[in-house]
Amino acid sequence: MSGHAGLEFQDGDSAPIAARGAVIHTRGDVKGLSDALIAAFAANGVRRAMVRSDDPVHILRAVDAAGRAGVDLFIAHTNLPEAQVAEIAETQAVHYLIGETDAPRAAPEGEPSGGRIFMMTSGTTGKPKIAAHTLDSLLARVRAGRDAQAMKDGKWLLTYQPTSFAGVQVQLTAALTGGLIVSPEQRNPGGFHEAAKHWQVTQISATPTFWRAFLMVANPAELALKQITLGGEASDQATLDRIKAAFPNARVSHVYASTEAGVVFAVHDGREGFPAAWLDRDGQGVQVRIRDGFLQIKTAAAMKGYVTESAQPLLDDGWLGTADLCEIVGDRVRILGRQDSTINVAGSKVYPLAVEAVLLAQPGVVEARVYGVPNPVSGALVGADVVLAEGEDKDAARGRILAACREQLAGYQVPRVFKIVDAIESRASGKKG
Repeated sequence: MSGHAGLEFQDGDSAPIAARGAVIHTRGDVKGLSDALIAAFAANGVRRAMVRSDDPVHILRAVDAAGRAGVDLFIAHTNLPEAQVAEIAETQAVHYLIGETDAPRAAPEGEPSGGRIFMMTSGTTGKPKIAAHTLDSLLARVRAGRDAQAMKDGKWLLTYQPTSFAGVQVQLTAALTGGLIVSPEQRNPGGFHEAAKHWQVTQISATPTFWRAFLMVANPAELALKQITLGGEASDQATLDRIKAAFPNARVSHVYASTEAGVVFAVHDGREGFPAAWLDRDGQGVQVRIRDGFLQIKTAAAMKGYVTESAQPLLDDGWLGTADLCEIVGDRVRILGRQDSTINVAGSKVYPLAVEAVLLAQPGVVEARVYGVPNPVSGALVGADVVLAEGEDKDAARGRILAACREQLAGYQVPRVFKIVDAIESRASGKKG
């Protein structure tokens, strides 16, 4: 095994890196744990390891040790079935398991290690895909912006699933910018709010779905946020406006990023979508284009390919294809959603995000979910669940919201199944279920 760069932790560094409840771990603590892990790698001839934990300390020590030792590292979700994790470990020749307890495992030698980091997609529709990255590619964007004032000495609330691409990115950002990662004891809106207050969090990166739930319980006056970031889902204008109104002194950004592409771009102008001027030009080593309605990306931060799939989104000309449908409206590119979320109503395509944006813009609506409802005549109808602000009259709101939908949407887009619900469930990824 050959040495590579790690996360720049130093022996004896007393600066905190991770906090949960009353427990604080320092950067020096993680360095010591990482050193011990490197020794275990050497003693067991490890070429490939897997970390499976939602604790940032375990994730960071694994990433740092694997990076310095040149060991391949798989980052596995804790909510995957045990049998699925075991199958991945076997087929990918994993020699060492990292978590609450560490353990070597018998495995064939497999291919030589190369200091790669293997990230898993959410796997919501079946087995997760596994994308190959390098630590350098994951850290490239962090290093490029690490000197920005908004990035220094931040206190980051870890809202994303810790093993997801977005969750790991938050942890790596904190590690390289002298920041603190704050994990709540209870991963619900109230728990996140209490942790943010207790640790005086300054940065929160989360999905729009998370932000809508968070704003229902948070008292903005109790928080002094400097940086607010939305990712994981397309950001609608109503949510961006609500966040800015609640936290006028914070910079509000929304990013496009994925397990496959890495962090592609960030938008800071407060408008949904991204500037159409960014298409077909090179911006900081990243290019984006639209082909046949789908967003395509070219960036050095993109994955090297899936290791578990025969079909690859990497195109022959070096671009990465995505399943995200887009449209150009004036000077803006709007992301309509993924192809597999499209609702086919008698041959007309309905994009749930477009309908949700109309619903969320209505007074009194704090959350919305749009989905397809099977129908024997049209194939599908549009269904919608909405959550109302406390104190809203349901009957009056129903009539007002549906009237706005009929005015602003085409007939086939208007929800035919409409329910007012108390809450809308979100997945571990922070996206709507």
